[in-house]
Amino acid sequence: MTQDINNIIEGLKSKISVLMSMFSVLKSQNEQLKKENEDFKQTIEKQQNLITELEQKVNTLQLAKAVSDTSGTTDDKSARKYIEGIIREIDSCIALLNK
Repeated sequence: MTQDINNIIEGLKSKISVLMSMFSVLKSQNEQLKKENEDFKQTIEKQQNLITELEQKVNTLQLAKAVSDTSGTTDDKSARKYIEGIIREIDSCIALLNK
């Protein structure tokens, strides 16, 4: 009887030891994955900022091209349409800010 209890206790101790080592491995993997996740988030944020900057540059270049091309009435109309679009966009932003 005592021998059976000792065997059960030894079995539990070995299982607990295995579980503790598995826990340590999983904990270190979790910490590594959290760090990688944070690095990826920072990379995404930098890329989004770069995209925003490049979109602004494209818009500026399009506006400059539309304004500088005054060789015909079609270009004047496209420049006017582009500027009106920008004004509408600014108006919608102002409306959202006022809410």
